[in-house]
Amino acid sequence: MVYILMDKEPEKVLHYFEEISAIPHGSRHTKQLSDYLVSFAKDRGLKCVQDKAGNVIIFQKGSADCGNATPVILQGHMDMVLEKNSCVTTDLATQPIRLVLDGDELHADGTTLGADDGIAVAMMLAVLDDKTLKHPPLECVFTTDEEIGMLGADALDVSVLKGRRMINLDSEEEGVFTVGCAGGAEEHFTFTFERTPRYGMVLHLHISGLAGGHSGACIHLGRANADLLMGRLLAKIDRKVKCSLLSVSGGTKDNAIPRECDAQLIFDDGAAIKEVISIIDKFTDQIRREYQVTDPDVQITCDWTDQTELPVPSLSREDTKRILNFLMLIPNGLVESDPLIKDMPQTSLNLGIVSTDTDTFRAVSLVRSSINSQKKYLMQRLKCLAKVLSMDLETKGEYPAWERARHSELCGILAGIYKEQYHKEPVISVTHGGLECGLIAAKVSGGLDCVSIGPDMSGIHTPSEKISLSSTQRLWQFLTAALPSLCDR
Repeated sequence: MVYILMDKEPEKVLHYFEEISAIPHGSRHTKQLSDYLVSFAKDRGLKCVQDKAGNVIIFQKGSADCGNATPVILQGHMDMVLEKNSCVTTDLATQPIRLVLDGDELHADGTTLGADDGIAVAMMLAVLDDKTLKHPPLECVFTTDEEIGMLGADALDVSVLKGRRMINLDSEEEGVFTVGCAGGAEEHFTFTFERTPRYGMVLHLHISGLAGGHSGACIHLGRANADLLMGRLLAKIDRKVKCSLLSVSGGTKDNAIPRECDAQLIFDDGAAIKEVISIIDKFTDQIRREYQVTDPDVQITCDWTDQTELPVPSLSREDTKRILNFLMLIPNGLVESDPLIKDMPQTSLNLGIVSTDTDTFRAVSLVRSSINSQKKYLMQRLKCLAKVLSMDLETKGEYPAWERARHSELCGILAGIYKEQYHKEPVISVTHGGLECGLIAAKVSGGLDCVSIGPDMSGIHTPSEKISLSSTQRLWQFLTAALPSLCDR
């Protein structure tokens, strides 16, 4: 392995981040990284617990002068979102991330970087490996499958945890202390269909070039959703020219705004090609005007295949209409803004995935809200939609909101340290993204006093993901200053 960050600070944090980057660790595929953490603990004689879900907890006694202090929990997740540009051949499920250093910024070569939340894993390993650091007893919790519904945290046995203060390392903005987050739920739509052979001209459509982004951090920015754009275009074509759907596929993660979508239609009348091309051209111009600020690089391309002599398995007109109606009717995007925090979403949903295979249509929408009653309301709306369109609907990965506590002693301590170190106040806020704090705290008897922190990152859940090395260094300095202070409080 060639290390590209050896002369960069924080040295140990970046060393472990490079080690992690060489180990494939997408959601549902974290066993290799989980086993790496167990080996790390065993090599250093540290007590370690690994459960069936792959979660790992590593325990470290307090330093010599802090042995009797109350334990502190550090927490982050192992898994990452696997996204890449269409031209990239790297298979992140089996191959290492190719890191690229550009000045102060670290990113990957056309794929997600995995700083969300590999930087937390690296920070905890660096803390555990630092023999000079003064610290209270530590309980480092590494969870699995956070990105697909916090499945690891949901399965976590918290009975072994003695700490009641937890620092989560899954935030993306330096100087912001997060003390609350939205709850969420994945809504999985399905229905089965039969295909019939059909002859005609097949249209291949491809929408690309969208900005995408994390569906928690970016849902209020007005960015286009490729799946919904495709639904609009297909519906426009269908209103003018008789056609049947062969396939539609867009997005790969429910918590990422889809950047690309593909669809295929078949037309009985070859004479309709000219009219269809005109519809596509006008729609492309329209979309470019609508999204000239948020998605200036949007592209819609098409090509045709002659299937007038060789039939292709097609959906019926009725099932075609059902899918198009679904794409036109499903609520999406920002629903309510937080009335107390400027530019903070309160309730939203993201249609992250649509797909068709031989006989099944599937779609996944992620509902988020910091108000549990609004989350339930949106879930009920989606149930009504499924019923109207005769689709099956299953809820998966539901987790509660982490509601902001009226008083947090931990936040007060950390804010004092931050002010002393940087001579300014941190921003105390909540996030629309999902954090495991609420789910873990709800499982612990008496709850947890939690704060989430992190270095500056951008473009998470997209191939544009970047992390600032200087910000990572400052966060490391802050964390290693905070831990000694927690020995005495």
